Amino acid sequence: MTGRAIRARLALAQARSEAARARLSGTINALQRRATPQALAQDVAETLKARGIDALNGLAATAKRKPLHVGLAVTLLGLFLARHQIARLLRRRGRTAARARAPSPKQGSSK
Repeated sequence: MTGRAIRARLALAQARSEAARARLSGTINALQRRATPQALAQDVAETLKARGIDALNGLAATAKRKPLHVGLAVTLLGLFLARHQIARLLRRRGRTAARARAPSPKQGSSK
């Protein structure tokens, strides 16, 4: 190979290297812009919003097709969420009924 051919190949390799470096720099800058907390939060918010809308649309379609099933599921969910309050109410009611059945100390003595 002649010196001229070597210089030409070297210049071509340097040009390719600079182009690759410029592409890499552009990619890094784009990633840095996308990786800011505000951009990430906005991406997450948009994704959640889209998924929520899809879920609600699916739920509405299911409710129209099977209203009994959806009503039963909502009722069971409500009972599950209120289970502690229901248990507390039943315990309180049981204590009140037990007191009503038990003789009071005042009624037992006739002095």
